[in-house]
Amino acid sequence: MRRLAVATFPLIALVLAWVRVTLADSTSVTDPHPELVSTYQPYELELRSFCPVPNRLAGVLMHVRINGGRPLRLVLDSGAEFVVIGAKAARSVGLSAGSEMDLLGLGSRPARVGRAETVEIGPVSFRTCRVALVEGKVVEGADGVIPLSLFSDFLLRLNLPRKTLRLIPYPSEHDSATPSTRGVTKRHLLLVTAVLNGKQSGHVILDTGAFCSAISRDVARTLSGSHIVPEVGLAAGTGAATGQRVSSAVHFAIAEQDLIPDEVVALDLSILSRHSGVEVMGVLGFPELNNYVLTIDYREGRVKIEPPQSISAREVHRGDNAQPLAPLAFR
Repeated sequence: MRRLAVATFPLIALVLAWVRVTLADSTSVTDPHPELVSTYQPYELELRSFCPVPNRLAGVLMHVRINGGRPLRLVLDSGAEFVVIGAKAARSVGLSAGSEMDLLGLGSRPARVGRAETVEIGPVSFRTCRVALVEGKVVEGADGVIPLSLFSDFLLRLNLPRKTLRLIPYPSEHDSATPSTRGVTKRHLLLVTAVLNGKQSGHVILDTGAFCSAISRDVARTLSGSHIVPEVGLAAGTGAATGQRVSSAVHFAIAEQDLIPDEVVALDLSILSRHSGVEVMGVLGFPELNNYVLTIDYREGRVKIEPPQSISAREVHRGDNAQPLAPLAFR
């Protein structure tokens, strides 16, 4: 069976990165969650700066070993569902391809599904992880992408200013070595409610794999004081498309935070809306998220966005987990 995924793999700074796998009839794939084989304990993983264009930080990287092979440089992507790497890198780690699938986004690109016996990120190790293999480059300047949701057995503290990902075990009344979320199929997108420019309310995706922020073209036309310039061509690993730069400021009000990206593009987000099951009016990309700390609870479906100084003060005075996460919309 040929399967479909939503993905835009960036070659320039105006292109987003999503991966969402579906069957050909657009129903969701329900593969088991990868199994954590490392000890269930706290970890702090180091992240590296990702600069595909000189002097422009576009994301963060992890060094990842697949099947014990050479370290691969993978972009940490909160909008991805599973690992995506190039076929050349896959062959170098002994990863074989299986059934066919399509990567859909700004265009379409064929791929194949493989399964890694082991995936290691520093001291943290998983087994039986699904991987998508594509011919050629996945992301310019990196070997591919790795989903943030791979670590969803833990409460996550993604500190982008400090470039660390802290994995915090969930408390368990039954077995502290076995998290209650293991083996449960999860939604993978960080989909939150937001208000744009105090006017438009709806759903926005927090995407650390996006090179910039975006809003839908329909929303861009309705925002007060918002203007869009003539269409410009965008290049991506899934094909060419067009987008429009939004010339005025766009405010993303999410819970108690007001986030204002330096650069916003108006795009057709209908494919993403269709595959996420709700109308998506925007994507908040890495350049703006890079100023904040994200605490993500995949088990309860909660996420909190905070400036780093708030985290530091709380850890000193009240302990690491003193304040609960804000109950934002999450799928």
